[in-house]
Amino acid sequence: MQMKTGSVRPVRWCYDYELASRDQNNDLLMLTTGMFPYLLHKGNVLLTDKGLVLTTRYGKIKEDIAFSQMDKVYLGYDDLYPPRLSKNFGSFWSPLRLTLTGGMKIYLIVFGYFGIMIRNKQWFENLKALLSVDNK
Repeated sequence: MQMKTGSVRPVRWCYDYELASRDQNNDLLMLTTGMFPYLLHKGNVLLTDKGLVLTTRYGKIKEDIAFSQMDKVYLGYDDLYPPRLSKNFGSFWSPLRLTLTGGMKIYLIVFGYFGIMIRNKQWFENLKALLSVDNK
């Protein structure tokens, strides 16, 4: 199902440098206490005709990422965001990773309506399709 420009969904995200500097001894503590996955920022993601906009819960723009800035889109875990950072050890969802042209990575969890279901796979497929069209 193709998403339309103007689609807005709740999102949590973090940057690669935040993951690299985390206290890895707290990973197990996070899993046993039921804390939310290690994504420090919370707000909304908006799909525009030019890219993605990440805003705070109060509407302040934190990132405005043009499609031309996106080098890679990846769905899955890696060395910085291993499965142990998700409560279910990666059984039900994987983070959506955007690698920007400068090398910075942003990890996202995109939620559906009412913040109930994780929609990373749907956003990954749509971004992949949009980027392949944009690069032609």
